[in-house]
Amino acid sequence: MMEEIKTIREILKKGIQTDEEENKIYGDKRGDEIPKELTSRKKVQEIIQKIRKENNDTPNENNLRKSSYNLLKQAITGEKDEKKVSRKLDLAEEQLKKTPQKTVSLTDPESRWMKNKKNQMEFSYNMQIAVDYDSGIILASSITQDPTDHHQLIPQIEQITETLGPLPEDTKFSADNGYYTRKNLEYLEENELDGYIPNRKQVYETKKSSKKDKPFSKHNFIYDYADDLYICPNNKKLSYKKTYKYNDVQMRQYYCSDCLKCHDKLKCVGKDRVRVITDYGNDLTKNMALKMETPEGKQEFAKRKQTVEWPFGNIKENLKFTEFYSRGINQTQTEKNLLSISHNIKRIHNQIQNKRKINNNLNT
Repeated sequence: MMEEIKTIREILKKGIQTDEEENKIYGDKRGDEIPKELTSRKKVQEIIQKIRKENNDTPNENNLRKSSYNLLKQAITGEKDEKKVSRKLDLAEEQLKKTPQKTVSLTDPESRWMKNKKNQMEFSYNMQIAVDYDSGIILASSITQDPTDHHQLIPQIEQITETLGPLPEDTKFSADNGYYTRKNLEYLEENELDGYIPNRKQVYETKKSSKKDKPFSKHNFIYDYADDLYICPNNKKLSYKKTYKYNDVQMRQYYCSDCLKCHDKLKCVGKDRVRVITDYGNDLTKNMALKMETPEGKQEFAKRKQTVEWPFGNIKENLKFTEFYSRGINQTQTEKNLLSISHNIKRIHNQIQNKRKINNNLNT
């Protein structure tokens, strides 16, 4: 994308030179008075061709994204000041240095590529909320550029304690598998917080279709905590073999030689290969897995969907708010705060009304 920004800057430079030549011919006429051929796509193409002749390795217009072309058109046709366009390019370059992603949005450079609910990639922000189960009030919220939820659990908990102070001893935290990391489990353990987060296997167990479609997926391998081994769908045992480090995380491997004789090896692992199960082998992950398999663990996790998904539904369906209208992370954060306040005011109002009804019933 850096190369694309360089191309845009070169085109802008040529565009300014062309504008100066046009001013000598047409004077101070408005854009709608200048011949259309000078304010059309053709003009941009001609400028690109001039650059290509001078520098053969410069990408042609077909390599430019639609947003890049629109920015060029605005600058060259006078719809936007060239300095404003240049500032946008500066911001895009600055954000490219901060992200491992190879491209950023020229419209909103601080946004990042993320998957939406339809499993399609788009430039967006990641909105995080923590909700009280009993009242439905949003206790913490934030906007982040991180496409995943891995690093968001701790900031949410810290925001809650900063707002409310020390939490009751019986407070429980429930989160989905996106927050399942060793760092998060260690944080819950160190701070003596009662957390409920399912691992990947436990998530897939709730999806019956996954079991049917992929019978030899990892989530269908049962872990035997007593003997520290995995049992495959064909009842073969994969014993612990070795431990190694990956990104400072202890990884444990389990496998067996029976795979070579198995009649399902092509469906499971392929020809002449042995199925290997890799797991995070520490007490924290095992203890969390055991907790999530208890009736209490399943009940606490079931509450999460009712609690967290409902405010999002309220914001989208009742408040008719399906996308952010502002640009930049700070402005989007402000917009998110207004949404949270709106939701909370309604919840507080409903709580007050419910208490009044209860009191009135008692008095009568």
